[in-house]
Amino acid sequence: MFLEDVTVGKGETLAVLVRAYGHKASDEAATWALPENAVLAKRGASSTLVAGDVVNIPIPWTIKSPPGLKVVPGGAHIDIWRSGQRGTRLSWVQTVYRDNQPIGPNPNAFCVDACTPDDDLPFYWTDAEIAGDPNLRRHFSDEPARSAPSAAKGTTRWRAITSMAIVTRKRVTVVDSTVWGFNLTPTGHVTTVGPHKASGTELAGHLSMLARGVGTKGISFSKEGWTFRAPPP
Repeated sequence: MFLEDVTVGKGETLAVLVRAYGHKASDEAATWALPENAVLAKRGASSTLVAGDVVNIPIPWTIKSPPGLKVVPGGAHIDIWRSGQRGTRLSWVQTVYRDNQPIGPNPNAFCVDACTPDDDLPFYWTDAEIAGDPNLRRHFSDEPARSAPSAAKGTTRWRAITSMAIVTRKRVTVVDSTVWGFNLTPTGHVTTVGPHKASGTELAGHLSMLARGVGTKGISFSKEGWTFRAPPP
């Protein structure tokens, strides 16, 4: 668990904020009573919050990865579920290494998924997809696949790092980053890789790639004002 420091916006209440970050409304009192919110709590009830205050909201959510990946023709399938409620400031991010078989107009081996951008946000699911299925705030799934590479290309090594994303304005905190993927030989044989927790080096690369990724405007997310971090200690 870590604490997300949230600057209260105009008209926002603690009840609204705790629900935005995946809590039940009944968690408001426990959040207000946290030692980290003691200075604010000296005022009395949480209704005393005003715009500009900084309140700490606990992020205890964890993800449940499958014990293994499902092999599909030419690739692999993954399903990940997050604990907690849906919220409105919780999402997913994924960076990908596509090795010798990048797909679409983006020729780069490394990219932020969707690798062919479908909007101008750094998240895996679009707003329209979440509107169609609000459970996508809690559920991640992906099924990448490729044709068997030529013998000259050699084995295709497709890798992804997937993270729960805690979103505060344009700051994204990545949590429970999971590495997974597959190897595909020229004979069409698939071997799954992972899932396993990202190492420090893998996490650093993940954060760097998120900052350098681009949306439909062709401008990097960092230049668009987005920042990406691991949970604070």
